[in-house]
Amino acid sequence: MPKPQRKGKKLLPKPGLVHKAAWMTASRVLGMASGAAGAVWVARCLGPKNLGLSGMVQNLVFQAAVLFAALSPTLLVREYKHSPDEGARNRLIRTTYGFRLLTAVGLCLAAVPILVLHLVPPDYQRVGWLFLPNLLLLSLQPAWIFQAAEKQQFQSLLALFQPLLTALFYFGLIRPGMSAGADLLVITAVTTVVTTAYWVAVYRLTPFQGSFCSFQNLGEAWALAVKSRWLFLSMLAIYVYTLLEQPFLGWLRPIEELGRYRTAVRVTDAVNATLTLIPVLLFPRFIEWRKEGEKVLWKHQGRLLGLFGIGGAAAAALGFLVIPACYPFVFGPGFESAGLPCVLLVTSKIVVLVSGVYGWGLLTDHCFDHKVCLATVATAVFSLGCNLFLIPRFGMMGASLTNLASELLILGLFLWLSVARYRKVSSKGRA
Repeated sequence: MPKPQRKGKKLLPKPGLVHKAAWMTASRVLGMASGAAGAVWVARCLGPKNLGLSGMVQNLVFQAAVLFAALSPTLLVREYKHSPDEGARNRLIRTTYGFRLLTAVGLCLAAVPILVLHLVPPDYQRVGWLFLPNLLLLSLQPAWIFQAAEKQQFQSLLALFQPLLTALFYFGLIRPGMSAGADLLVITAVTTVVTTAYWVAVYRLTPFQGSFCSFQNLGEAWALAVKSRWLFLSMLAIYVYTLLEQPFLGWLRPIEELGRYRTAVRVTDAVNATLTLIPVLLFPRFIEWRKEGEKVLWKHQGRLLGLFGIGGAAAAALGFLVIPACYPFVFGPGFESAGLPCVLLVTSKIVVLVSGVYGWGLLTDHCFDHKVCLATVATAVFSLGCNLFLIPRFGMMGASLTNLASELLILGLFLWLSVARYRKVSSKGRA
């Protein structure tokens, strides 16, 4: 007679998942420490104004890169997991990167005359050219392939390698008094190395073969884009309520304030890289739990909610005690005002971890894509209004409070949608 399975083991049904989680968490923590050290050094060397100028260019790259999400990574993971054979998976990858590269080249060709004709403010003229290589490199990032193939261990190595290499370059090359864009040059060089390593790993660690992109299947890319439309709109909305406050600060407040806020964002990005690892790691598992039934997925989500909620609340409380007190000693007196906004942003990323339990669960199939989209659009409208009202009056505090409020709102909406789906399935079962 087989032994009954312990309930606790059902949360992580694959034996290798615990090992993956431990390995990836350790890598992300080390990467977070390296990234934080590099961010501190750059802030002290460049100062608020130069850090703000390069931050604006980096944000323009992120804004343009939103178009790549027309083929949503979430959809691509689902398509990859449901592809009938390796040939179909290879075709999906080549089609995706043909579309991304073509989009990036088109955006760069549009940006060149703007820079050549000096249609940007003088302070941005030189640093603005770094928009081009950073956008092209971002278009080639293949992280979703490792998630789809459940090869996240290598991805976790790059999560350690990239910030560590960046920090080494910062300490070796960046010196006090350097001009704006010095940090972006380092980011460009490191991203080139990491992108190359990514693709070498794709060829060696996954069954992928052939050229990495194809421009012959753009009709298929269009079909994927149509299928991905709700997820794409969601991505646009998520950009609005998570990142748009940075260019708003640069436009509506002195550029130095964006530079100070950027240190808080860098700290938050380091924390977020570790926290978002967990739902990303679990997303393929969510798909499998969903196949077993809505009740199975719901049970696992409830356990994760309790675990992440209690741990997140304790971490946020500790952050409010420690971060504002340490901030001026770490970044310097010129950045002291960013201490409290940093705590609020870190807290918002803890909320993202909790909301991911239900957000990723809703995305296990296409049935709720449009409802997730409506939830994110509603949050984006709320965020946009709050930012336009609060940033001119309260600067960084207004931006960080809006960020936290937006994440709390999306958590509530995702939980509400998840409850509605569970009840719908349960009522069908009773019928």
